[in-house]
Amino acid sequence: MTKNQIVLGLAVLLLIAIGTALIPAEYPQGDEGTNGGIEIVGPYGVQSVSEITLGTVLPRSPVQAMVYKTADTAVSKDDALKIAEKFGLIGPVEEKRVSYRITGDPYTFDLDKGGGYMTYTWYGRCSGVDPRDRPENLPTDEECRKIAESFLTSHDLMPEGAVFSSVSQGGKGIFSNHSGGAPIVTYEDRDVHFTDTLSGLRVAGSGTRVTIGGGGDILEVTRRWRDAEPYKNFSILSPEEAIEELKQTGVVTEVSSPMRAIVDEVKLCYYATPPGTEQPYLKPTYYIHGTVEGESETGAFFQYIPAVPELGKGLY
Repeated sequence: MTKNQIVLGLAVLLLIAIGTALIPAEYPQGDEGTNGGIEIVGPYGVQSVSEITLGTVLPRSPVQAMVYKTADTAVSKDDALKIAEKFGLIGPVEEKRVSYRITGDPYTFDLDKGGGYMTYTWYGRCSGVDPRDRPENLPTDEECRKIAESFLTSHDLMPEGAVFSSVSQGGKGIFSNHSGGAPIVTYEDRDVHFTDTLSGLRVAGSGTRVTIGGGGDILEVTRRWRDAEPYKNFSILSPEEAIEELKQTGVVTEVSSPMRAIVDEVKLCYYATPPGTEQPYLKPTYYIHGTVEGESETGAFFQYIPAVPELGKGLY
């Protein structure tokens, strides 16, 4: 049973990223659309908005930026062993249908055969029933960040260019109080996110997540990445031009019948689709988010606007 199957009462809604022409089934989340590369699925769609205004000063952006070529690199059993050794696991390697697995005590390591995705999981502690993971045993967010950074650094698992992104609510188990009192939280952990960077810009959908449980124990480490190399510099859209594209494209929001959107932030980044999907290039892309008003509600919106017209308007 996976952590996602047993966690109840997940009380976090994070901004996530999708394309402008096609909506992928999975997409990144977190600040500026990233959470260190771990994707979630949600019922989000692009909607037109009749009025889009600026609620912030647009940033200064370069005239040109580097485009990267991607490559899906298959991995071997030896590759799985080398990475697993960093976690302290020494084998043997079990070959699954789509991954290589090394089982230890108490952790299990999995590496996708296509490359670009790995997990290191303490399944017994991700069950949501271990008393060590009661809320009162959970470190503070700042302590979780320090624990995660120390673990990745000491095990040579912090990628070059990786930057801290955020600490967010991870799993949360809630027991309904049938006597009428407030629900009781029985299990809780924290996710610490680190985002990859290219040319000093964050890469949405590429990074590392470390899940911290009670007593500061590492419950899971998940990493997703795209292998890429510099291709060449291209002229890119200005922030003003990106806003004009946004008006044509629409916004991603859960608000029904959106009428007016206010842009709160515009950032230049890269966007990486999940490994195994076809994506020839990592292109400079504007991440735009803000608030949107509907007929009877107000909520958040976001969108990604590819910034290299020469390579088309799609993120792929």
